[in-house]
Formats: sequence, C-alpha cells, structure tokens
Amino acid sequence: MTTMLKAEGLTKQFVLHNQNSVTLPVFAEVSFSVDQGEAVILHGQSGVGKSTLLRILYGNYRPTKGHVHVRHGDAFIDIVTATPRRVLEARRKSIGFVSQFLRVIPRVKAIDIVKDPMLARGVADDEATRRASDMLARLNLPERLWNLAPSTFSGGEQQRVNIARSFVDPSPILLLDEPTASLDAANRDVVVDLIAEARQNGSAIIGIFHDEAVRDRVATRRLDLTAYKAAA
Repeated sequence: MTTMLKAEGLTKQFVLHNQNSVTLPVFAEVSFSVDQGEAVILHGQSGVGKSTLLRILYGNYRPTKGHVHVRHGDAFIDIVTATPRRVLEARRKSIGFVSQFLRVIPRVKAIDIVKDPMLARGVADDEATRRASDMLARLNLPERLWNLAPSTFSGGEQQRVNIARSFVDPSPILLLDEPTASLDAANRDVVVDLIAEARQNGSAIIGIFHDEAVRDRVATRRLDLTAYKAAA
C-alpha cells in the first residue's frame, strides 16, 4: 500500500508572548504514517492537541520540532520546510482540509464554491457544474440555495457546502476536523458514505470525530494522542 503522509517527531508548544512568554506544551514526538485507503482517527480527551495536530499537518501551524512529509505527485514534500508557494500547490492538488466552519466568501454562490477545486484541477466548467449539482443534491441542500451566497445559510447548510466542496473531487490526503458536528442524522450518514467512497478510491484520511458512533463507522485505526502528552 502506498504511504501518503508521514509525520516524524512532531512536537508542539505555544509561547504566550503577551503573558511573560509562558510556555504551554501540547504534545511531543508524535510519529505516524497513513497509507492510501486508511482512515486514522485522532483520539484523546479535550486539550491533547487533536485540532492542533491537524493544523500542523496542513501547514497552518508550525511545529516546535518535527516534519510532515506528504506525497505530492510522485515525490514527498515536507510541509514544515516547504516554501509557501509549494504548500499552496500541495493544498490545491494533494491535501484537503474540512473544518467545522465554512469560511464564507461574500457574494460567491454556493455552487461556485463547490466547483472551485475542480476548476483549479483542470475539470471543464460544464462537468464541474454537473458534479457540484449532484453533490449538493446528495447532501440535501435545496436547489433554491445553490445560486445564493452561503453567508445567510444556517450552520448546517454552510457545513454541507463545505463538505460538498471537499468530497466532490476528494484530495489524495483529506484532513477532517469534526465534519459532521452541525449535521442531522441523515446527513451524517451521507458524510460517512462519502468518506468510505473516498477511501475506496485511495484517499488517505486523518480525522477528528467526537460522535462515538460516527467514529466507529469511519475509523480503520485510531491514534491516541494521550500517549504523546507533553510534560508541563
């Protein structure tokens, strides 16, 4: 099986510069790898650094120490040391992030938000529109909303746009931060199915799910961050 992501010795501590440079250790020496078709679920009580780790893997946070090697095309790049241009390129083509919240872009239609990643990867506009429409329908977003900007949507409706954008053309590596948090049971089931389909098509998935039932349905294995808790 092809390895898609390798984390090596990741350590993170936050320094509160406005509070006498107090240091808050989060975790230390986290190492793991994820292969195609796996869904690794981050586990542990609140405060062990699950969301922080996801943000390090995506390049939003810089680790205090360690490296994150992601497969980008036929080679690996280190998200920690890569140039911003290379990180953005990897995000467009190789690694996607689904957070609990949609970063709403004023006046951009919901369907255009969903189409955007496909257009960036060279999919023709007609095909991107068809696939975006199918995905929004599958996630039970009313068609009357597709050509509206999501700024006035409910939290659950915005979340479905967010999920549609990420799963209409899943990245080889998908990072999921509570993607089902705002959804009802029927739409949670749709997301579980989408995750299973992405895995079957070769995506490597790392996620956080606080819903135990969803976690059990999604996980191929768990990574317990409690074992890596840094000493205070």
